[in-house]
Amino acid sequence: MKPALIVHGGCGTPPKEEEADRFAACERAADAGWAVLSGGGSALDAVEAAVRRLEDEPILNAGTGAYLQADGVARLDASIMGDDGRAGAVAQVPNLKNPVRLARWLLEQDAHVMLSGREALELATRLGHATGPVATPSKIDYWRDHLDEACRTLDYPAMAALWKQENPRRLGTVGCVAIDAAGRLAAATSTGGTGQCYPGRIGDTPVIGAGTFATPRAAVSMTGVGERILVRLSARRLCDLVELGRSLEDAAAQVIREQDEIAGAAGLIAVDADGRLHEACNTPFMATARRS
Repeated sequence: MKPALIVHGGCGTPPKEEEADRFAACERAADAGWAVLSGGGSALDAVEAAVRRLEDEPILNAGTGAYLQADGVARLDASIMGDDGRAGAVAQVPNLKNPVRLARWLLEQDAHVMLSGREALELATRLGHATGPVATPSKIDYWRDHLDEACRTLDYPAMAALWKQENPRRLGTVGCVAIDAAGRLAAATSTGGTGQCYPGRIGDTPVIGAGTFATPRAAVSMTGVGERILVRLSARRLCDLVELGRSLEDAAAQVIREQDEIAGAAGLIAVDADGRLHEACNTPFMATARRS
């Protein structure tokens, strides 16, 4: 089997002047993952390496570049899964620069699948993972510029009403899917969530089957409006369709159509057991890069 991978830096409608930088960030991440695959490494190692690089990119919404929630805190989500059914995930962990690294550690323990909050941060600290503020000046400015009365008072009904009216235009999330020389598949996804959201909000990214899923037949990483992806378990849905005999392209198109039905802005990257790579979205923009 010839190894291959594809990464994404999120879908949505970013400012035009940011598009080239977002593509460049994805290219750097693809290089990091490809260095693993081309050296004979595993798909799991490759997706972790690529996503860690994406988390280090200030322009992207993950790790270092995460958006701040309404209370001014960045809380990180990430997940990773191999085609053998093992998975790891973390949710709402503050001040963790590379949450996918802790998710991978959990996968290797093969016990708990998901940890959350400060307890997850304490574990990461004991393991020697890099911690500290993850707010960049531009993301702090974004938070200040959008700090309305509803956010200041944490008025959930008012925040929810505004969210439903606007249906966030600037979306994020990063991810990678890969197949290695042994034919093994893996997927990983990481995000800083939705800017100005209610503290503690969890979308699709850390939920296995929603934002990330992998089987021996396909692996997928989602991006977009996490609430819509979560209720449809879109990542698992794509893999199930492939298992039923649909092509990767047809399965991806079906998943995106189902997001259209519920007004969900969404994008995805996927790979199948034959090494075919595919990307799809229903937003004006999605940054990706691939290697094979």
